[in-house]
Amino acid sequence: LGFMGGLGNDPNSMIPLLLLIAAGYLAVTRPAAAGSLATAAADGTASWPGRLTSVFASASATGLLAFWAAALVVLGAAPMAMAQANSNADPIIAQAIDGSSAPVDLPAAPFRLTDQNGRPVSLASLRGKVVLLTFLDPVCTTDCPLIAQELRVADQMLGPAAARHLVIVAVAANPLYHSQSYVREFSRQEHVDTVPNWRFLTGPLPALRRVWSRYGITVQVLPGSQMVGHNDLVFALDTAGRIRFELNSDPGAGTVSTKSSFAAEFAQVVRRTLALSGPQN
Repeated sequence: LGFMGGLGNDPNSMIPLLLLIAAGYLAVTRPAAAGSLATAAADGTASWPGRLTSVFASASATGLLAFWAAALVVLGAAPMAMAQANSNADPIIAQAIDGSSAPVDLPAAPFRLTDQNGRPVSLASLRGKVVLLTFLDPVCTTDCPLIAQELRVADQMLGPAAARHLVIVAVAANPLYHSQSYVREFSRQEHVDTVPNWRFLTGPLPALRRVWSRYGITVQVLPGSQMVGHNDLVFALDTAGRIRFELNSDPGAGTVSTKSSFAAEFAQVVRRTLALSGPQN
């Protein structure tokens, strides 16, 4: 399946795969059929017109099936290849992977926690800024670092003019490892500590649990280990503290194309939230 560029993971690719299998089967069995025809010719059980018709029918079926299989593969792969080459299509790729961002208009649940540098941060203190709010495990080595990088790149995509109206907030999503030292080390390791508007918040476990619950975040220690599972979501809050967009931020395999795609979608959502917030100073 590798030569198909990963199309085998898509149920729609079953059609070209079946066609390729059928064409291959005919290609392999055709010599056997030709041998049978030769035998039939030798003992006089088949006429020359019948043998020629059978050979041509077998060749035509093989070529036709192979042609349609190749055409379907190209039709399926070409749009994705063109989209990956077009930076403007990045949000479309992200939406194809995880769905489009869901527009909402709800008051954001209040919180009061502490950032990676020990400074108190509350939802009220962020009024007047657009907030990208997510939940990350500070000791995660899979999805969470990828999401943090996508947020960092989104901030760069926005440029200084838009980024100065934005705060990127992550809340610690781990009931075992959530101290200030963990969120500070995560920020340093992922180089998001160089982003001026980055805040990785933590606090006492009861306070964290309240925030998780209010934003629909399920955090649980996986059975038989100290690994933590949680849903990957990003919320876009407007300058009045209302949730305007909710995004599924699961990066999947975390390829280069998906990472750039999610960063572009985050930046796009920030621009839309800024527009909904009205004129900025």
